[in-house]
Amino acid sequence: MSQFSALLLVSLYSYHVRELLVCWLFFTALFAALAFLVLTGALARYAGKYAIHWVSATARVAPVVGLGPDETCLKTVPDSITLK
Repeated sequence: MSQFSALLLVSLYSYHVRELLVCWLFFTALFAALAFLVLTGALARYAGKYAIHWVSATARVAPVVGLGPDETCLKTVPDSITLK
């Protein structure tokens, strides 16, 4: 184990190893950012579809008050007519 850590410490001084580590960190960060953008886009698309479905479902429901007449019409019955 100590030989491996000594080899790692010595190899960190090498220009090529440092360059590989920097490239690895750069591409890891780039991949993480790209994955974040893709996941955010998928979540936004799902949320948009859900919101459109929710809005269209509530728009189809008509209020009951809007279906009836504005004023109630009463028919008058003359006094001379008796109901049996």
